[in-house]
Amino acid sequence: MIPMTSAVPAPVEAPSVARRLAARFALLAFGLYHVPLFLNAFPSFGGGGFRPDGLAHSWGHIFTPAGVWVARHVFHMTGPMSDAYEGDNGDIGEEYGRLLAGVVVAAVVAVIWTIADRRRPRAPWVEGALRVLLRYAIVLGLASYGMAKIFPVQFGQLHPISLETRVGELRPMGLLWRFMEYSPAYSMFAGIMEMLVVVLLCFRRTTTLGALICLPVMANVAMMNVCYGVPVKLFSIMMVVSAAVLVLYDAPRLFDVLVRHRTTPAVPPAPPFRSPRLNQVRWVLKLVVVGGVIVSSAVEMRRAVLDGAAAAAAPVNGTWDVESFVKSGQELAGTADPARWRRLVASRFVVGFRLENDQLLSCWPASDKPAGKLALSCRDDHKAELSWTRDGETLRLEGTFDGAPVVAVLKRRDESQYPLLRQRFRWMFD
Repeated sequence: MIPMTSAVPAPVEAPSVARRLAARFALLAFGLYHVPLFLNAFPSFGGGGFRPDGLAHSWGHIFTPAGVWVARHVFHMTGPMSDAYEGDNGDIGEEYGRLLAGVVVAAVVAVIWTIADRRRPRAPWVEGALRVLLRYAIVLGLASYGMAKIFPVQFGQLHPISLETRVGELRPMGLLWRFMEYSPAYSMFAGIMEMLVVVLLCFRRTTTLGALICLPVMANVAMMNVCYGVPVKLFSIMMVVSAAVLVLYDAPRLFDVLVRHRTTPAVPPAPPFRSPRLNQVRWVLKLVVVGGVIVSSAVEMRRAVLDGAAAAAAPVNGTWDVESFVKSGQELAGTADPARWRRLVASRFVVGFRLENDQLLSCWPASDKPAGKLALSCRDDHKAELSWTRDGETLRLEGTFDGAPVVAVLKRRDESQYPLLRQRFRWMFD
């Protein structure tokens, strides 16, 4: 009887030089862009504009000088660049400078690295590390944005000033924000889709599915940011590119299944570590980091929602039609005097006056005034110091506007009179 020989596994072919160079460049370039933004994913650390003295700002300062240097010496930016030290992910010169610096450094280091081991290729872990980096860069980057849409904080309610502002008076970003604020259901749906991407990318088996969903979700966000002038274009585009790289790893198999309608062999993902203990540590770390972002977001978003609800309930907030207006002792009733107020709209951060000449004058109230007082700094250097009293649906304002004494009596306006709020959802229109 002839003994059976044991099967010898086929040797694994080393990746080509071009693939090794591309993987190393991608790992370094994406790492130099994404890692400085990791703490920005935690609102409790000051990310996303929360807590201006948070840890995210200090962490960002470590990487800021290189981006500022490139912005000044390559992009020839000469302004103060104060936003560069805010640790956020907006479209500022520092972030574009940091991206350019990261690309250059990554290219140089990847070339040297690949030449150094061209005869005995090392570092087989690079592609695995790249996939982990991209997965969690998207997870941490999208988690707080998804939570901010679900609560909602990023797109809240339509404020009185939003209802009074006409389309032609809006900036492109304001038009997009009003569109999103009109429908809480649509905004929440967008947040749910982003959180679905977050959950799927947390697991190796569902990484490709998560990346495939991430592509249209974030491509839509990136296009809105580009087309409506939202200053987060670079960040959203980098999310799309990161998801595209993840999909690229399975592109041949996806092409076989979806286009050529051919079967493809299963490739179950192997654990990243041989040691069971290290794999357990990996799960704990994942739970702490990703769970920390979600909990941090939930805490800060809930606080923001409660603060907004309390501010919306302030007695002066709302839409008010001016019934009588006295300036410098003269009643401006039924006149076309451009100084006469026609309507007042007030919310937490903005107070607007619709003047008789149809101009909408936007003002910003001081936050340190006692109850019953309004100190306003308005566009075009207008200023107002007003006292207010409210009796039911009647509001009385008295004080000075641009140094002239004014007294106004206003009546609460039912905001359902706006056509935008009168139209409700309907399945059929006949």
